[in-house]
Amino acid sequence: MRAKVTCVLVCAALCLLGVSTALFAQGDLAAVTGRVFDPNGAVIVEATVSAKNVDTGVETTVQTNEEGIYRFANLGPGNYEFTVSKHGFKAIVKPGVTLHVADTISMNFNMVVGALTESVIVEAGSTIVNMTDASISTVVDQTYVKNMPLNGRSFQDLILLTPGVVTQSVQNNASLANTAAGNGQTGEFSVNGQRTEANNYIVDGVSANVGAAAGSGMFMGAGASGSVGASTALGTTQALVSVDDLQEFRVESSTYSAQYGRNPGGQFIFETKSGTNQWHGTAFDYLRNGFSDATDWFTGFDGLKQAALRQNDFGGTLGGPVIPTGKDKTFFFASYEGLRLVTPQPAATIQVPDAALRAAAPTPLNQVLNAWPLQSPNAIDDTANGISFFFGSWSNPSAIDSGSIRLDHVVNDKLKLFFRFSDTGSNSLTRGLSFLQSSPPTQNVNSEYTLRTYTAGATSLINSRLSNDFRMNYTSNETTSNSYISAFAGSTPVDLQQLAGLGPGSAVRVTLAPGGHFTDLVQGPQSGKQRQWNFVDTFGVSRGRQQFKFGADYRRLTPVAVQNNPFGDYFYTTAYAPPNSPSTTPSIDHNIADVAALQTLVTAYPRYTNFSAFVEDEWKVSRRLTLSMGLRWEVNPPPGVTQGQGPLTLMPAGLGNWNLAPQGTPLWKTTWYNFAPRLGAAYVLRDNPGWETVLRSGGGVFFDTGQQFGSDGFSGPGFLATNRTSAPFPSTSGPGAIPIPSIPSTPSLADCQCGFGISPHLQLPYTIQWNASIEQALGKSQAFTLSYAASHASRLLQSNLFFDNSGDFLGIGQNGLTADYDSLQTQFQRRLSRGLTALGSYTWSHCIDYGSSNFLVAFQRGNCDMDIRHNFTGAFSYDLPKVGRGGVIGALLNNWGIDDRFVARTGFPVTLGGTESLLPNFQIFFTGLDRVPGQPLYITQCVSPFATGPAMISCPGGRGINPAAFADVGSDPNTGLPLQGNTPRNFVRGFGAWQMNFGIRREFPLYEHLTLQFRAEAFNLFNHPNFGNIETNRDLPTFGEATSTLASSLATVGALNSQYQMGGPRSMQFALRLVF
Repeated sequence: MRAKVTCVLVCAALCLLGVSTALFAQGDLAAVTGRVFDPNGAVIVEATVSAKNVDTGVETTVQTNEEGIYRFANLGPGNYEFTVSKHGFKAIVKPGVTLHVADTISMNFNMVVGALTESVIVEAGSTIVNMTDASISTVVDQTYVKNMPLNGRSFQDLILLTPGVVTQSVQNNASLANTAAGNGQTGEFSVNGQRTEANNYIVDGVSANVGAAAGSGMFMGAGASGSVGASTALGTTQALVSVDDLQEFRVESSTYSAQYGRNPGGQFIFETKSGTNQWHGTAFDYLRNGFSDATDWFTGFDGLKQAALRQNDFGGTLGGPVIPTGKDKTFFFASYEGLRLVTPQPAATIQVPDAALRAAAPTPLNQVLNAWPLQSPNAIDDTANGISFFFGSWSNPSAIDSGSIRLDHVVNDKLKLFFRFSDTGSNSLTRGLSFLQSSPPTQNVNSEYTLRTYTAGATSLINSRLSNDFRMNYTSNETTSNSYISAFAGSTPVDLQQLAGLGPGSAVRVTLAPGGHFTDLVQGPQSGKQRQWNFVDTFGVSRGRQQFKFGADYRRLTPVAVQNNPFGDYFYTTAYAPPNSPSTTPSIDHNIADVAALQTLVTAYPRYTNFSAFVEDEWKVSRRLTLSMGLRWEVNPPPGVTQGQGPLTLMPAGLGNWNLAPQGTPLWKTTWYNFAPRLGAAYVLRDNPGWETVLRSGGGVFFDTGQQFGSDGFSGPGFLATNRTSAPFPSTSGPGAIPIPSIPSTPSLADCQCGFGISPHLQLPYTIQWNASIEQALGKSQAFTLSYAASHASRLLQSNLFFDNSGDFLGIGQNGLTADYDSLQTQFQRRLSRGLTALGSYTWSHCIDYGSSNFLVAFQRGNCDMDIRHNFTGAFSYDLPKVGRGGVIGALLNNWGIDDRFVARTGFPVTLGGTESLLPNFQIFFTGLDRVPGQPLYITQCVSPFATGPAMISCPGGRGINPAAFADVGSDPNTGLPLQGNTPRNFVRGFGAWQMNFGIRREFPLYEHLTLQFRAEAFNLFNHPNFGNIETNRDLPTFGEATSTLASSLATVGALNSQYQMGGPRSMQFALRLVF
């Protein structure tokens, strides 16, 4: 099967690349097209048009064809000067044309009769409106990259300037099983209603979807299948590209051309910097020390002191000619950024065993309980269940070292080469981290990431009609994670591995869950690796009024997940056994775990393959109308294996019975008919220079890889064996010891009492997108766009959870869910003019689906998890005008600038928890809740978490969801089956949010081209409290209340650093930058 798939894909690529080529913007490069006319309006054939990069001196030349059309297909982003010449006409010179990443712009020229030695200089610049296709996209250029106050010097804030883009929901709207599985929840942005795992990150024309995690974490998200972008241990974008290494980026958000795909969400296209003919460089240092920062709202609420903040973000760049010969041949650009950060954590409320339970637990379990912090003096005790609470705040250290070097070589005016190497290492030490956020601060997790990329490219202009662009990449992303226990707040450290009698490669977890509480401690190492090979080629031809493009993209991923071996797991649900009960009764005071398990896990070596090919035709029907037509073909087979045990799946064997499919059975059948047509039209209603009006509309089909389930086949039988019973801690030696299981040569469901199956008829999920836009230029530098963008997604992935007749826990992945999205989007953009650049957008949208992640078990149609109805974002950068040319006034008031970003949005939906039931087909069913008539939905007074003081206090944020407004759902009196609650999914809402980030800068000219810049930046300038996650567990007294700030919630659901997220307390940053 593997040989067949590889043969078909290779043959398809060779046939495609041997046919022809394309001349639009290829990947991250820009394209310029237009026509040349004589004074009578007739086209001029064989006029010479040249484009010169004014920074590197590299010049590219083409000629107009029989229709008078010229075309530049592969121009790198930068500043250009265009020249048009033809014997018998005066030459035309057009300076000041700025090309952005993946631009496709149109410029016509009107020549005047005269001597060729004479020249006409026309107005600088190019139109700001899109006159060529129907795509909706946003360019964030160098002005924003250089000047915007970027929290953590990461690009999340800039990406959110795009209409239709929102962060992932701050709500954990899933069940326990959903959270543990994680698939369908990773990723960071939702673009126009698509799932967060549907985005495609592209750096220098190749895939950067190489996210990785350690051990089982590799399969708890979609990183193994290449559905998540690379990030650092802090969740920042230095793993993609450092700020000072970035030229600019573009976000393609709707109805993009057939060149882009693999995922139906946003296409985030990053272009790195190249060297120029002049030596340029920077040195910088960004500092924070907390003295001017505000306190987290919940830290102040709990009466605690803000923990320490320290940041030192430093580095520099250097670029120029490799050999300064003036021949415009070889250039380099090198970049380094280092970050040392100590992040204050907001106040946390952690469940801990109280003093009585610690005293009641026998040895050695009492040593484990003493590894939890001591309870806080003012905490409310649940004495019957032996649980109290600890309130605390602390700081977590982390670091990043990111370096890169890029070489560009101009062989001749027809061939350009480049190579870039990047190395990004990062680490974080986090207290109290677990997938359920239930571990105490004595739990430490040390995570390390090392990402290295090697990218090469060759761009050739064969002649005026033919061009080619080839890219190749190898990426390695290695991760390690080591969990251990340390002293904190009165605790006594314990070595769980030693206490349990297991070796250093093992892991041990002890969970306390009496009376519905939940808290755990874990110790043990894990590691993982993601490796990628990616080859991309585009090759095309221009003929008459049509520009054809053909291309292919092949990607191979070989992740590795090294898990703990063995893994000891002890789960206690009862604090105190009933009086006079046998000593074998499960309880903490008897040291008998309800479930004591030892597992053996083996390393998994999946292999994922993606192939796509496309053809695109851009047809200049008339001077006003341009059509873009394309077809994309996607092939995404099920994962194979590079070594060791292959993936295993399930097959039904009667009602409530399942068996493992024979080894070698593919997880699903490869589908070969995934063809995605695209169509777009752009009609110029008015072509007056500077006041153009363009009407655009388009639509198309966009496939997803559908491979996010693939990792499940590597995490059940064949990879995991379990011996499970009720026993004391530890259970590895002595009478009644649990034997460490071995993986049998013939796996079965009994090995782990678990299994994962995927429908053999699984098909690729797809989205139909359509839009209509009108764009109006407001002078040479400004434009306003009004768009309607919508989509319908089908065959989305879902997971059904079952218990079979033998009590095995099973998951079955299949297609089935749908989603619909409608939006009205507006955008204003002003490129740099008179010192001011601005970008603002407003989006009204509504998203409805049956489940926003693969593992959301309810499958009720309702508002999407990321349904934000109103979202406004805006940014501007302004160089203040000079008030004098010298003297004291000029020295004080000149060379200042201000930069600002503002965001305001409504709240995310909240799904309220219900009960779990088992249907006759053994499927787990979530009932939801019933609405109680007459009860208000929201309240202003909530239960106090403190033992002293009033019982009721003002709710965090001034509002909470009323617990009395909802009731548990009963059963059908005739069938006994559980009923569905009448409260719709995502019925209630969390808090809206708004925040302003503001920066002020001053430049001090030192010597000729040497400048020192001072910057002062404030994140959340007005210290507006923004609230995040709403507690949805009705068993907890905080039900319906905000339990953390927005920044902390985003950090929790996305494994990000809370210091660098929107919605935290005000934080000040000061910087010095030396520029030459």
